[in-house]
Amino acid sequence: LFSFSLQAQRKRNLSLGPLVGVNVSTLRGDLTGSATTYKAGLVAGGFFNYSIKETFGINGQVVYSQLGRTYKPASATLKERLNYLQIPLHAVFFFGKGMSPGTVRPKLFLGPYVGFLLAQRNDDGNELQLANNAGVPYKSFDAGLNLGGGLNFALKNQSWINLDLKYGLGLVDISRVDNLLIRNGAFSATLGVSFPLGNYDERNRTIRR
Repeated sequence: LFSFSLQAQRKRNLSLGPLVGVNVSTLRGDLTGSATTYKAGLVAGGFFNYSIKETFGINGQVVYSQLGRTYKPASATLKERLNYLQIPLHAVFFFGKGMSPGTVRPKLFLGPYVGFLLAQRNDDGNELQLANNAGVPYKSFDAGLNLGGGLNFALKNQSWINLDLKYGLGLVDISRVDNLLIRNGAFSATLGVSFPLGNYDERNRTIRR
């Protein structure tokens, strides 16, 4: 679990923390249309922040992320559940000043992510299969771009509550079927708590409390 705590000092600060939230996802491309809608899923893991200066930092995450879609063939309502290990890396721009308890600082962030498919299942928990048992329909690798914003709420002892809202735009075709283009897309809301790890001393390459 990793996380970066924003602090109002000019030192380069590190912190770690957990996050949890919800995805509202669908599949974009040749499967989209009136029969395909969004489904909700869990996102959970950890994050780190490296605050290079008061107004800018780097945020990295390692998260378990449930994506997929709801679709309605004929009169049924079915779901495809695609569970990923995702690793995003964000450039974060902070607004406002201060780090005393009660301080609220807005932020914007963007950056790439990569995802590794852990499981692809239907409503019954069975692995998804193409017709005639021709294999699974989705590739094991995904990548895309996250764009979002949020608020950081300062707690005591230089800890922060982090509320983030983002959209994950899948840029890789995840379909194993020829001539069928499919990409992920998901809105996410997460809540995290960061705990200060210390200040990074570049000269000595150590972390000081």
